[in-house]
Amino acid sequence: MFPIAARFIDLDEVPLGRQLGRFFRELVDRAPDGSWLIGTTDLVVWGAILLGVTCGLLGCFIVLRRQSLLGDAIGHAVLPGVCIGFLAAGARSTPALLIGALIAGLLATALIGLLQRTTNLKTGECMGVVFTGFYGLGIVLLKYIQNLQGRENFLSRLGLAPRVNTGQSGLDKFLFGQIVSISETDVAYMAAIAAVAVGAVVVFWRKLAVSSFDADFAFSLGLPVRAIHYLLTGLVTVAIVISIQAVGVVLVAAMLVTPAATAYLLTDRLYRMALLSACFGAAAGVLGAFFSLFGEDLPTGAFMVLAAGLLFAGAFLLSPRHGLLPRLMRLWERRRTTQAENLLRTLYILMEKRGPVGPASDRRFGVHDVAAVRHESSGQVRRLWRLAAKRGWVDRGSVDPIILTDAGFEEARRVVRNHRLWELFLTQEAHLASDHVHADAEYIEHVLPRDVLRRLEQMLESPKVDPHGQPIP
Repeated sequence: MFPIAARFIDLDEVPLGRQLGRFFRELVDRAPDGSWLIGTTDLVVWGAILLGVTCGLLGCFIVLRRQSLLGDAIGHAVLPGVCIGFLAAGARSTPALLIGALIAGLLATALIGLLQRTTNLKTGECMGVVFTGFYGLGIVLLKYIQNLQGRENFLSRLGLAPRVNTGQSGLDKFLFGQIVSISETDVAYMAAIAAVAVGAVVVFWRKLAVSSFDADFAFSLGLPVRAIHYLLTGLVTVAIVISIQAVGVVLVAAMLVTPAATAYLLTDRLYRMALLSACFGAAAGVLGAFFSLFGEDLPTGAFMVLAAGLLFAGAFLLSPRHGLLPRLMRLWERRRTTQAENLLRTLYILMEKRGPVGPASDRRFGVHDVAAVRHESSGQVRRLWRLAAKRGWVDRGSVDPIILTDAGFEEARRVVRNHRLWELFLTQEAHLASDHVHADAEYIEHVLPRDVLRRLEQMLESPKVDPHGQPIP
């Protein structure tokens, strides 16, 4: 059994990939007699995985309820409960800390609810008042425990607790976290709490889902909305207690919110979001444990939060639907498509100048003629030709003259029809002057949905000409 700080990684000796592979192989290792070998590193990693899964799963409902501050509030509010549990037990006893923290968390939640019902303060202000007060009390109790040094405390004087003989006993690590100090007993408690959280979510899945999306609708169905809220709060409180040993009170909200927010960017299905959030929480735990091996005495909890942040950054940048880069790519493609459609509208107008437009009309256009109509250079028209040719709207084999294909002809008719219908709508229904509607129609012609187009046709009674007397295709 080796301390995790003594097994830090030296990239000058072994490449990162090989170190990562060895790290995962050592998580499941056996002694020669077939028994499991469990070292400090194993406890840290499995503890990080368990708290990541628990926080990620419960964090989904916190994010959906738009109560992300609740995790931060409870995380700070449980500190005095942890201190009182320590004083009551006379030592660092995990059951005592859990019970004390649970009581403090539920009390803080009840006070927040009381302030919401009896004052005009909003939810954020109520949470801020309660959790800062509880956190201040916790800091005072931490200092009090630090100064005891074997003396009697107020609980021992009342005969309610033994004398504290070990001072603070590392209790200050709850502020910033120190997962390396967890024991097999702590991991066992984490596993039990994770099992309870998963079981509760599975059993009350529908009720949690409905109340998270629409509490008023859930109440109208006769669901016990307040009881579900307190159930979720209790589970979150217990999850926070096992988390602050790793990431501390200051960063505990990140493990509740960040994995769930990451999953929220990737899917619109709740069950997928819950699975992804649990996986991201576990991945953040493993990566945090791994990267804390890059040096001596590096904070595992902080690396867990950073790993969760990196996963969120990846989803924010690359998510197919909500990611920044895909959105920029769609915007860029939409802009290029709009430019190509503008070229098609110009070609259709040139066809109208030659005579009645139909499938047999001449679809050949000189680049200089198009440039003159568009008041652009020939180079700019050739660039638009490439955009249209890429979409199959003009002949790829001919740059000058530009030859409109059948698909391009139909697309040109659609764009011109949208433009002129919208101009007519603005003049007849919005009562705008005919010389003030072109700019608006220039934009809407590219985004007008088919169902809206059908409604316009019905409203305008299938018109034949636009406000300027031009025929509507």
